Amino acid sequence: MMTDARFTKGHLITLLISSAIGVGFGAGWWFFGASSVDGGSTPLVVVGIVAVLGLVGWLVLTARRGAGLPAGAGREESPFGKRYGIAVLLMLVGIFAGARVLSAVFEVPEAVPAWVLFVVGLHFLPFAKLFGSRRFLVLSALLCVVAVLAPVLAIAGWAASWQLVPGFGGAVVLWGTVAAGLLATEGQGATSPAS
Repeated sequence: MMTDARFTKGHLITLLISSAIGVGFGAGWWFFGASSVDGGSTPLVVVGIVAVLGLVGWLVLTARRGAGLPAGAGREESPFGKRYGIAVLLMLVGIFAGARVLSAVFEVPEAVPAWVLFVVGLHFLPFAKLFGSRRFLVLSALLCVVAVLAPVLAIAGWAASWQLVPGFGGAVVLWGTVAAGLLATEGQGATSPAS
């Protein structure tokens, strides 16, 4: 788990995998938001590309700096097991079922991105215990708040919020969480070679 007193290569691998997932899905949300902007989306695409390249570079540097970490927290302790798989499966079922109901029953397909982001946020709740990090509780809460903000702003009259708020908001929350995790790891000296 991430709460062990000593940071090991196993912890680093878990951090790198979860961070890479965050960067990737953040990119998906960002480019979804950028594609929803009428005209002038090119600067937003460039910002997204720069953000992704910067975060990927940071991940690579973190991996290199952690090369001297002691072994430990191996596959048997990996959080990417059965519970992780169940959480992801439930998320996928929730996304597809909810999207179907919103589109076919309530006839509000524009609400699907906010629904997807909300369910993604909920699926992070069990990760706090699974990964041993409260950062997942913050991530869950922020994604759910951003998801709820989209319909609130749409009802208030900003129709574009259906796409723009989940798109850019989801990306910023995911990328911010990745950056916070990497900063915390560096702040603890966890990626310094073992002496």
